[in-house]
Amino acid sequence: MSEPLITVVTVHRRRVWISGSRREVAATITIWADGNTWNTGLRKIESVSAIPDNSAASEIGTTISGGTVTFFTTGEHSEENVLVRAVGN
Repeated sequence: MSEPLITVVTVHRRRVWISGSRREVAATITIWADGNTWNTGLRKIESVSAIPDNSAASEIGTTISGGTVTFFTTGEHSEENVLVRAVGN
């Protein structure tokens, strides 16, 4: 029996606030594998950042499509407690 395919991140904590005409979403997430996605709730993301919990963690790359972020990691394991922030509307 194969393991289930996890395609979305696990969100542990999420906060949303408004700064001027922009909405900002911050969350603490676990990225399970390359290609995992996070639906931010924004219609269009203007910028995104992903900061690993510790300095030994692998680098995390992102791509944006509408209000969804796709993550890419260089490690062979999951990245836990990643702080992500998206700005858009």
